[in-house]
Amino acid sequence: MILALGLIVGALAVADLPELIAASPFGNDIEIPLRAAEQWSGGGQPYPASAMLVTDGPNLPLLYPPFVLPIVALFTRLPHESVWIVWVGLCVAAAVWTCRRLGLPWLAIPLVLAWPPFFAGIILGNVQIMHFAAFVALFYLPGAAAPIHKKLRRSKDLLNGLQAAAVGALKVTQLVPVLFLARRRLRAAVFAVLAIATCALLMLPFTGVSVYGEWLAQLARANDPSWHEGGVPLSRVLGLPDLPFELAGLAIVLTVRGRDAAAWLGIAMIVMAPSIHDYGFLFLIPALMTLRRDLTITLAAFFLGYYHTYAWWTCTLIVAYLMIASLRWSWLRAASPVGSSDARIDRTIDPTPSPL
Repeated sequence: MILALGLIVGALAVADLPELIAASPFGNDIEIPLRAAEQWSGGGQPYPASAMLVTDGPNLPLLYPPFVLPIVALFTRLPHESVWIVWVGLCVAAAVWTCRRLGLPWLAIPLVLAWPPFFAGIILGNVQIMHFAAFVALFYLPGAAAPIHKKLRRSKDLLNGLQAAAVGALKVTQLVPVLFLARRRLRAAVFAVLAIATCALLMLPFTGVSVYGEWLAQLARANDPSWHEGGVPLSRVLGLPDLPFELAGLAIVLTVRGRDAAAWLGIAMIVMAPSIHDYGFLFLIPALMTLRRDLTITLAAFFLGYYHTYAWWTCTLIVAYLMIASLRWSWLRAASPVGSSDARIDRTIDPTPSPL
């Protein structure tokens, strides 16, 4: 049954690819920072307010922090089409690595990559593919078929800190794993903060300080509910301010523990996001993987398998409910492979499961 469901979902995803490709310009999300870096290196403004009036294409506003500008500027003299191809290729490699880290079989990976949340991010060249790979690297051991926390040993603090920083280095609202680490291994969280601060300081002689004020102003404009290119955060879907959802997500981050920590952190990042598109729902995968495979495949197909705002959020709500319900009804959870040392739950972080 599970195999049949998987093949049906994969076939539906492949059938929808032409429409998704037509709506997702190849390399668009790497072209945005390339053009902004060109403007900046030529003495122009990388964060112009006028960019907020653009509704589509590579002239959309850059929202990444200024320390990326000198790095991206190194590639602006190359043919942009070549940069797109290389970067999208790296996104494919990162996505495949992520799938394998999650324990997905090789034969399933092409169908998983054709699934809209993955495929849209890949074809656009969106950095979210890399951020999600860093998230999976932080919370999953190699080949794991169930969520596992890496041992927070002192020797792993630097690595865990760097991985947590990489989850939100270019999207600061995704730095919540740093808060999670701060509750378990403060030293690892400090390494995460130092990594980002070092990047900013190393680039400061090239960027200067004033551009950070311009960046913050652009972020403020992007948080305006009237700016529709920010995607479909829950606050805008419900017509409410961002603050309650940010506080709700923060509450999850500060209280979650136990075997489902990665799943709930992913849900928190989705709920509290001030801007989110289809590829942002990749962070729902850890929660989906805690559930029975037939439930996971059905939810992935009928709610996340096509571009519809209410379907995405309906799926998130259902998954959160099932996560809580599975604490009472264990049959809702995915079964871990028997005898697999890589799939065991690592209790070294916190041996007590939490209701979250």
